[in-house]
Formats: sequence, structure tokens, C-alpha cells
Amino acid sequence: MAAILRAWTAVAAERPLTTLTATNGALGGLGDILAQTIEAHNEHRRFHWDIKRTLRFVAWGSICAPLFHKWYLFLNRTFPMAQHQTKGGFITSLAKRVATDQLVYAPLGIAGFFVAMNFMEGRGWQSAKGRLKEYYWPTLTANYAVWPAVQAVNFGVVPVLYRVPFSSAVSVFWNAFISWANAQSASRVELPVEMPHIAVHPDTKEEKHLQNR
Repeated sequence: MAAILRAWTAVAAERPLTTLTATNGALGGLGDILAQTIEAHNEHRRFHWDIKRTLRFVAWGSICAPLFHKWYLFLNRTFPMAQHQTKGGFITSLAKRVATDQLVYAPLGIAGFFVAMNFMEGRGWQSAKGRLKEYYWPTLTANYAVWPAVQAVNFGVVPVLYRVPFSSAVSVFWNAFISWANAQSASRVELPVEMPHIAVHPDTKEEKHLQNR
């Protein structure tokens, strides 16, 4: 494992964006496969791999990686953490990074995810609006229950080069947990996540109308 990490670091240091894009896409696909496996197990059915769904998550992860990297560099420049910074200064800078990330990037990223997935699934704008209306705020609320703490560790401890893979690795297990929790829910209510593994069916009035046209 150490040898693999050293090799990855060497390649990433030379070609950071290419390496992060490939890594983030692979982790996105892994998270979806794990989620599909858990869903099949909890529904007592045979696993059937939805390859297209996985490829959508690979595409989304690949698209987001350069954005994540540039965003993290922006936070570094805007809220610097000096090596000999006082404890109070460190905590203040860290809090500013996390707050900016969660108040600016998280809301935009969640909206972007729903819209992108909607169009990758071949649905129209009315479907995208219905999906945002139904899932956006619950997803954002769930995001705030987990990701501020994750990003505090990410920004405060993890080196810059590893921050995108770190957040993506957490997403793998976060999405798997949400899939499990959703299957255990007596009401079968869809539980949202930052990168939710859900299939939104046309159950809003707008989508029913479009379906019946």
C-alpha cells in the first residue's frame, strides 16, 4: 500500500489535474457500485449492475476533480495557515475555510449534481426543476450534518494534494451508508446525500404532466 501511495504521489506531483481527475472518477464509480450492491442485498434481490448509472458517477467525479482542486487552492490562498501560526489563528483560518466551503461551494455543488445527473439520464429541464424542488433542501441539510466535520479534518490535517481523494474516499462510505439507511427506513423515504445514489421517478405533478403529454 505504501508503494502504491508513493507511486500515486509521484505521478500526481507531476500531473496533478490528470491524476486527480482519474482518481476522483474511479472513486465515484466505486461508490456507486458499492451502493448498488448494498441496495440489492437489502432488497433481497440478485445484484444487477447498472453500468450506465456507474458511468454517470464516474463522469461526475471526473468533472468535479479539477474544480475541487482549484477551489481548495483558492481557500488556501484566501485563508492562509502559516507554519508558526498561533493556535487561535489556526482555528480561525480553519473555521473560515470550512464556512466558506459549506456556504458557497456545497449549495452550488449539490444543485450542479442534481442538474447534471438529470441531463445525463436524458431528462429535460422540467424534470431537473422537479428534482431540485423535491431533494435540494433535504440534501443540503444532510450535507451539513456530516461534511463540515469532514472538511475540518481535510483542511486542517490533509496535505493539499490529497484533499480531493480524501473527500472522495469519504463519499464512498457516506453514500454506502445512506443507501443502507434508506433500505432500513420503514417509510422508504429517500435519504439525501451530497452525491446521492437515487433514481428520481416522475412522481411530481410537473413530471406526471410531461409523462402524460
